[in-house]
Amino acid sequence: MFKNSISIMVLVLFAFTFAFRVSAKGPGDKAEDFSISGIDGSKYNLTEGLGNSQNGVIVIFWSAECPWVQPYNDRINDYVKDLNEKGFTVWAINANNTESLDDVKNHAAKNNYAFPMLKDVNNTVADMLGATRTPEVFLIAKDKTILYHGRISDNRSKADQTVYDLGNAASEVSAGKEVSVKETKSFGCGIKKVGQE
Repeated sequence: MFKNSISIMVLVLFAFTFAFRVSAKGPGDKAEDFSISGIDGSKYNLTEGLGNSQNGVIVIFWSAECPWVQPYNDRINDYVKDLNEKGFTVWAINANNTESLDDVKNHAAKNNYAFPMLKDVNNTVADMLGATRTPEVFLIAKDKTILYHGRISDNRSKADQTVYDLGNAASEVSAGKEVSVKETKSFGCGIKKVGQE
């Protein structure tokens, strides 16, 4: 009976681990196709976005309110320009149930974002990728393989930033190299999902 109990516990643990792994995408995993609306009313589809980009699509989970996101506002357009020049399409996705479409539109206009801002209603895309924080980044290759997952840089403060992790990964991909640092720990605010307080 003791052995049976251990076997059951191992199976439950394995099932839990497998379920978590399926929901939390990381380097080497494939992203599923998705379609999502932008605040401009346009539809954005991952397969089409990858087809129109040279090296892939970079998805950044974003927020109009998170204090860990706001310090990036003074340099995010420069980062996106750099990523575009390296052959990547960049989409920012707001999956916060607590931030309305008008909140997101006003925030994007105020900061004059030079990239599409998408609204993830019911946090469908966040759940599919396993995103939990803002900011949090996924670099998705042409074949839908995730090559980098994690933070934008090592510090939200421009003055204290020493490593631009996302930019380094993008540079390596655009040069035909393997990404040397495939995953970093995201820091920021938890995504406020549907059904959460």
